[in-house]
Amino acid sequence: MDFYTTLNNGTKMPRLGLGTWKAPAEKTKEAILTAVKAGYRLIDCANDYDNEHVIGEALQELFAAGVVKREELFIQAKLWNSNHRPEHVKPDLMKTLEDLQLDYIDSFVIHWPQAVPSTGKICTLRPNGCFPAHHSKNSMFPLDDEGYYCADMESHYVETWAAMEDLVDQGLTKTIGLSNFNKRQVEEVLLAAKKYKPAVLQNESHPYLHEKDLRDYCEIHNIAFQAYSALGSADRPWRLTGSITSGAPKTGHEVLSHPDIVKIAEKHGKTTANVVLRWHIQMRGTLCCKSVTPSRIVDNFKVWDFSLDSDDMAIIDKMNVGWRHLLWAETSMHPDYPFKDSLPWDYKLQKPGVGATAGAK
Repeated sequence: MDFYTTLNNGTKMPRLGLGTWKAPAEKTKEAILTAVKAGYRLIDCANDYDNEHVIGEALQELFAAGVVKREELFIQAKLWNSNHRPEHVKPDLMKTLEDLQLDYIDSFVIHWPQAVPSTGKICTLRPNGCFPAHHSKNSMFPLDDEGYYCADMESHYVETWAAMEDLVDQGLTKTIGLSNFNKRQVEEVLLAAKKYKPAVLQNESHPYLHEKDLRDYCEIHNIAFQAYSALGSADRPWRLTGSITSGAPKTGHEVLSHPDIVKIAEKHGKTTANVVLRWHIQMRGTLCCKSVTPSRIVDNFKVWDFSLDSDDMAIIDKMNVGWRHLLWAETSMHPDYPFKDSLPWDYKLQKPGVGATAGAK
């Protein structure tokens, strides 16, 4: 399986990248340095992760030391939910470029389809605060007077996409894409795109959530499917409490501790993470996996010297129970919320709770 996949404009994108969601700023720099030196060439960023400024420091250190050249890296960033209004799209990216200390990025994706949390009135950026606060504070997670997320009900992602297309023409990003969009929403963007179609769709996927239909749809339309939470996110902040998905996955095991995955790992002399990452690659997909532990970052990249056989793939195929850990149901009041079919029939809107900011993947 090739190290790279080719996007719909001819740009080469590494299949395996380092994720930075939930990576504390004080540990992110070392993680980036370790990853690039270990062979990673894709770094997945987002302004609401509150660590892009540290990633920028790491990148400049790598460039100065001659470890890697800018053109050898694929840097991906995301448009935040509060900045969907067309006039706020470019300022969002410009701050990311400032923090990353770059002139351009390789992929810029709309983080979520719904303009929540958002007032739609101002462009909110990392220095404003990456935490829930009353809308008068202008943080990236504005709350109304009752403590619920603010929602910009007059904003729709098709209008946002038109502004995203302008960024490609301006040379600020090589490609544009989507994240956390469902199939109908992806189709709507494809139909509305005037010049540039989505190159990447980044959605949650792992052995408990294969997203086969969505993967096939993307392949048909020449969109690279990129998995986040590729290893199941056992470190999710709401694992124990704070979300309607809190508690153990439907299988009763975290992905990396599933007995069948453990057996496959032992069979190949690999880690369970290696097995899951290799599964993603053999599913013809791309992925990002996060770690701030140097030894794990290095170990996770050791997926190019073995293959899963048909029996291994068949075993993992039976794990597809449709378990989605990231619903972020507190934003479901918006008509563009993507996962309404996954919410309980009697769900009532809740205020942000445990892991409120980390829930913004």
